[in-house]
Amino acid sequence: MSEGLSILNPWPKRLPGPSLLHQLVPWEAEDDRNAIEFLSSDGHVHSLTYQQLHRRANALARTLQSLSRTRGPSTPAHFVAPIFLPQSLDLYVAELAALKAGAAFCPISIDVPEERLRFILRDVSASVLLTTSALRPRLPDLEDIEVVLVDDENCQDVDNEPSLTIEPSRAAYVLYTSGSTGQPKGVIVSHQAVTQALLAHDRHVPPFARFLQFASPTFDVSVFEIFFPLFRRCTIVSGDRRRMLNDLPAFMIAMDIDAAELTPSVTSSLIRSRDRVPSLKTLLTIGEMLKREVIEEFGGNADRKAILNAMYGPTG
Repeated sequence: MSEGLSILNPWPKRLPGPSLLHQLVPWEAEDDRNAIEFLSSDGHVHSLTYQQLHRRANALARTLQSLSRTRGPSTPAHFVAPIFLPQSLDLYVAELAALKAGAAFCPISIDVPEERLRFILRDVSASVLLTTSALRPRLPDLEDIEVVLVDDENCQDVDNEPSLTIEPSRAAYVLYTSGSTGQPKGVIVSHQAVTQALLAHDRHVPPFARFLQFASPTFDVSVFEIFFPLFRRCTIVSGDRRRMLNDLPAFMIAMDIDAAELTPSVTSSLIRSRDRVPSLKTLLTIGEMLKREVIEEFGGNADRKAILNAMYGPTG
């Protein structure tokens, strides 16, 4: 196989590069490239440059670091920061901030039943929870848990992130299964595991500029959709969930998206034809067995180049 790539990988090698997930996100002073663009339900596009993303995350990380000293676990490696947010600029800031603070982020659906919410918070021994002022009223009373508002206007952006020593073996994020067959189970993914996966993908995923962030934050696909484009110094593009589901091709055209990662089912039901999204140049599929109609439509033939790449997820 090319480049000695092997399914069995009998002599695995660690790829060179950052060993902490947040270190994959470039940080340069005065970097005015858009890291994130988000199309809201009212039709307005909100954005954050790389500089703004880091400055907001640094400020929030310092708050989390301070709370971890007074309210966090006795063992810093066990610090988990649950995040009660939908897809939004605040979500991406919160995930990056948690990592900078030495915590593992744990996304929780804003539609979660209270019983499941409380189970997850107990299971991760949560001492803090990240949300926004708009979503705070949807939370039940949470004893012994400090609710941190990501959109707190009193939180001043700062240039310097907290100074911490974080081992690559420490958890980067925790995701919970649906619990359809019993209690939800937390899947812990380390910094080392996720950074090596992203570095490996960098060798095989074609170049792009604007990557769709479609998956719910509670699904592991979202980690790739968020951190891989940032690692490549590209732009994450997302939007109001209902708007995307109502007409995904129109959303992708309006936001000039040239790369996406979708399940075959979503591809065949919402995209259907590459002609409906002429801006799309790279389609990654994940989560399910490929469908024949997806291969025939997005794979290559004598008349047109393939844009299809099949992938596997980190917690699959």
